[in-house]
Amino acid sequence: FIFPAVSLEGRQMWLLRSSPLDLRALLWSKYWVGTVPLLALGLLLTGMTNALLEVSTFMMLMSLATMAALTLAIAAMALAFGTIYPQFETENAAQIPTSFGGLVFMMATIVLLAGVIVSLWQAVYAYVRAVYDGRPVVIDAWMFLWFGVAAALCTAATIVPLRLALKKMETFEF
Repeated sequence: FIFPAVSLEGRQMWLLRSSPLDLRALLWSKYWVGTVPLLALGLLLTGMTNALLEVSTFMMLMSLATMAALTLAIAAMALAFGTIYPQFETENAAQIPTSFGGLVFMMATIVLLAGVIVSLWQAVYAYVRAVYDGRPVVIDAWMFLWFGVAAALCTAATIVPLRLALKKMETFEF
């Protein structure tokens, strides 16, 4: 829903460019209009699933934080790749996500997901292993380091794409 947001403006984008509307405001409105529903749905599904599975507080908080961070990052990447590879001329909106830009976006998203999973697996493994062995769970500096790496990846994957999208929108010519 977010990837084709800029392309769906089509040739009317010149009108938006010539209006007094700030491009930053346009970008942020497209980002939040697409992200808030996805974030609400993702957190609801993750929270309900965790409640049904009766997971611990640690796993509940970690999974909700991870879901929120990934949703913000992937939405930013979708908007950025949709802006970098716009399809203003397409007549069928369903073709936009299957374009070259859509493929690059999907591959970049897989790389982000892999990075976050690799960052968090040691912390989750240490937690699950301690619970399985009946030992007390120790949340140490090593765990915080890996949580920080995952948070840094998601933060970078949110901020950098949005900045690139804004720069690209400023260069649109019609």
